[in-house]
Amino acid sequence: MKIQWLGCVTFVAALGVLPLQLAHAADILCEDKTATLRHQLEQAQAHGNQHRAEGLQRALHAISENCTNERVLAQAEEEVRESHEEVRERTEALNQVLHDGDKNDIQESREKLEEATRELKGHTEELNALQRRLNE
Repeated sequence: MKIQWLGCVTFVAALGVLPLQLAHAADILCEDKTATLRHQLEQAQAHGNQHRAEGLQRALHAISENCTNERVLAQAEEEVRESHEEVRERTEALNQVLHDGDKNDIQESREKLEEATRELKGHTEELNALQRRLNE
């Protein structure tokens, strides 16, 4: 089904009836999310996972009703802010346990800070990718 849809879009774009930029101009990030969810939906249906398919259908409906590039970017920016806050809190916690000197607590705190730092990096990379995608 996805191949048929892509074939139709390609054919229409090739004829010049629907410029490719028009197909992606308004909400390119939402279209990306839609494509990802449609692929996941196809996989869920192919594997007989009806519960997941129903959830993906609801998500697709929500995207078609509510998604805008601005909302996608705002959500990504919020994830980066939350990750920054988590790293700040984990750094403070590590500093406190370093002051207290318990080796087990120090190791655990370092691991939590490393995890929060990885999440921040991931969220930042995702935000940057979204911004680059909009500028294409």
